[in-house]
Amino acid sequence: MIMKKLVLLFSGLLFSVAAFAQFDSCEADASYQDSLAGVYPLPYDAAESPDGGIPDSACLNKDYQFIFTAVVNDTLNLGGTMIPLDSLVLATEGAVSGLPEGIDYACNPPNCVFYANTIGCVVLYGKPTNMADLGDNELVINAKVYGLFFPLGFDLAFPNAQLYPGTYSLYVHEENYPNCSVYVSDIAETALPIDQIRNIPNPFSERTTIEVVAREAADYQFEVSNLVGERIHTEKVRVEPGANRIEFDGSQLSNGIYLYSFRNENGVVTRKMVINR
Repeated sequence: MIMKKLVLLFSGLLFSVAAFAQFDSCEADASYQDSLAGVYPLPYDAAESPDGGIPDSACLNKDYQFIFTAVVNDTLNLGGTMIPLDSLVLATEGAVSGLPEGIDYACNPPNCVFYANTIGCVVLYGKPTNMADLGDNELVINAKVYGLFFPLGFDLAFPNAQLYPGTYSLYVHEENYPNCSVYVSDIAETALPIDQIRNIPNPFSERTTIEVVAREAADYQFEVSNLVGERIHTEKVRVEPGANRIEFDGSQLSNGIYLYSFRNENGVVTRKMVINR
């Protein structure tokens, strides 16, 4: 199988200085790189993909972010026929229908052109602002596929009744609902000598590895909490200059969104992890 290239907004440089994620940017989930062509997670379908769909709900007037990973192979299975693929393209505006007011999207790569044998991502971001959008908002990602037999392209939607059945539903709660997903933005400037924190894989089912890239050695309190602030795990960790890896066992935790942080007397950096079995 042809090895797929990862199209990453930050060029995949683990040791780059101040490589912090932005609210309107994303990083493809490498765990999908050997999957069939499509958008992941797949749409929710009780029979085909009961674990699919958008697990994160949003709250009115609260920051929100959700990331889709786009996988483009060199072929696409259309009714049992393998069609050579060149690229999958989204318009940079208007390609995602049904978004609540205040929510937009962006791609990595920024031009929303995903070439064959690559993976990329589409991030939903912003704050829902209209009370009329409370409840379910069914989304459709509208793309155009180009290939050897389709030089002018043809339209392909996700979900799609024939190829990708199901629904993408973004549920919007009232502003003070306690269990919705509130996006915690990365701290672009901090007194902590840390350049990057991420956990891989994310989402995960049992265990994940937290990678910390630091400029200086320091001691931190590593904490994991749920979205209502209950502390799930705490331990002291020593971070050395360069890349550090901390294993976290979430096998005893329920599916959902958790926040993890590194803090000491100089500040705190917080990230989000998702458990999905």
